[in-house]
Amino acid sequence: MTDQKQSPCRILVMASGNGSNFQALINAVASGVIPNSKIVRLIVNRSKAYATTRADQAGIPWEYFNLISNGFLPKGEKDEAKVAEARAKYDAALATKVLELEERPELIVLAGWMHVFSAPFLEPVEKLGLKVINLHPALPGAYDGAGAIERAFSDFKAGKATRTGIMVHYVILKVDRGDPIMVQEIEWKGEDLPQLEERIHSYEHELIVKATAKVVGEILEARGQ
Repeated sequence: MTDQKQSPCRILVMASGNGSNFQALINAVASGVIPNSKIVRLIVNRSKAYATTRADQAGIPWEYFNLISNGFLPKGEKDEAKVAEARAKYDAALATKVLELEERPELIVLAGWMHVFSAPFLEPVEKLGLKVINLHPALPGAYDGAGAIERAFSDFKAGKATRTGIMVHYVILKVDRGDPIMVQEIEWKGEDLPQLEERIHSYEHELIVKATAKVVGEILEARGQ
């Protein structure tokens, strides 16, 4: 029991692209900013995700698992019912893959993961006590889903808003509506969209590290109860 209490918190990261937030997590685990933790695996759903190169450089095992390439959905399928059925099967298979890992994670961090999970993924992992957290470039309750920064910028230009933000939140079925873990407000300074995006992204690395560290600390503390 003592070994279990003191062993590192096992983290699985999911990413779809460049993986700069994944790199921030790698660095924070290595430096101890995220305490007593270990990234056990990376899963990507895009074959050219640069995050895999970062995983190789850090000696972290990774896997590519895709809705279409792995045979769940025929390319070009538009039928909504068939797409929904395929996504559910993919989510269930991904949950099984995660839960059957030799080093089963205690925490899943979505770091630029471009896929919305359905119940067949979230329910089994929640049942076994895994926490799932996500970084989203908006304040709680605002600009849910894709294109959050673009929609905030449109409101700025229209005089409907002057601020946006970023948050790390728990993942639930309702997109981007899980309980916030950490939130940071960001004021619009009149810049164009590319500059706004760059500035918002510059804050993401620190927030995802701080929020992950907070949740890891809670997981480690809960082991002793």
